[in-house]
Amino acid sequence: MQLQTHADEFKKNRNPERFAACAAELAGLKTWAREGGCQLFYYDEAGFSASPPVQRAWSPVGSAHAATPAHHQRVTVMGALDFAGQRLYHAQAPATVNRETFIDFMEHLIPAIAKPVPTFIILDNARIHHGLDDSLILRWMKEFNTFLCYLPPYSPELNMIEILWKQAKYHWREFTTWSKDAFRSKINELLDGFGSKFQISFA
Repeated sequence: MQLQTHADEFKKNRNPERFAACAAELAGLKTWAREGGCQLFYYDEAGFSASPPVQRAWSPVGSAHAATPAHHQRVTVMGALDFAGQRLYHAQAPATVNRETFIDFMEHLIPAIAKPVPTFIILDNARIHHGLDDSLILRWMKEFNTFLCYLPPYSPELNMIEILWKQAKYHWREFTTWSKDAFRSKINELLDGFGSKFQISFA
């Protein structure tokens, strides 16, 4: 019910015309990417906890639902999902992701994925994704034929990597608590499994 409430809140605050126009543009890019005319990547950050997320619980009849908050180690992962190639490029942030961390990820990602065809990287409107130096954006365009494209506000449904994060957190990972020593390596192992051990069929 809470998830539905959040979805309703997004829909209430978004601009429906901009949302529809962006969805149509993305549909065209998907078709182009399937045909090999361009590359289409979806970028986002996600937080992973050492303890698996609790998806269901119980309480005695007549008692209110209650949960005791648990504080566990968390790591933020930056990821770029290749729409047509079923590849995931990911890196763990050393601390909280900021604009500098984001730029560093892009500086490694963009040369690694560059091809003669145009590459479009889809981003949400997080503040750290904006305010980049114009010379940096121009260099990515000129040297690597890569373009950053921003989704309209309140449009998480249009960022397809959100589907991958949900699958990784709630379905692919084992329902066990990772030890402090193995935590980061377990996240890498989980995400490295995409494309071989784990698949997503994007309609």
